[in-house]
Amino acid sequence: MNAHTATSTRSERLNLRISPDALQTIRAAAAAQQQDVTSFVLGAALDSARDVLLREQIMYLTPEGMKQIEDALDAEPRAIPELVDAIQKSRQRFGVSQTTGHAVR
Repeated sequence: MNAHTATSTRSERLNLRISPDALQTIRAAAAAQQQDVTSFVLGAALDSARDVLLREQIMYLTPEGMKQIEDALDAEPRAIPELVDAIQKSRQRFGVSQTTGHAVR
């Protein structure tokens, strides 16, 4: 069981119908892990859900796309005037030194 299932308040319900064979398999697996069926199923479902969401966040690139990223990372940094202006205004507003980055007293 992971920490999330052990410490979270359980206020929602999830109902499902399964075959007797599937239930027997789940009960046996839960017992082998020394867990109750609810904790076992919840843990397995959360692990699977996290894996799916993680895979959805991975960026897949073509070789051309990877080359574009490498070229951008290798290029000389360039100042974006709008960002430079916004940073300078922010530093002035909050009293931060332009040279040291520390608060001016």
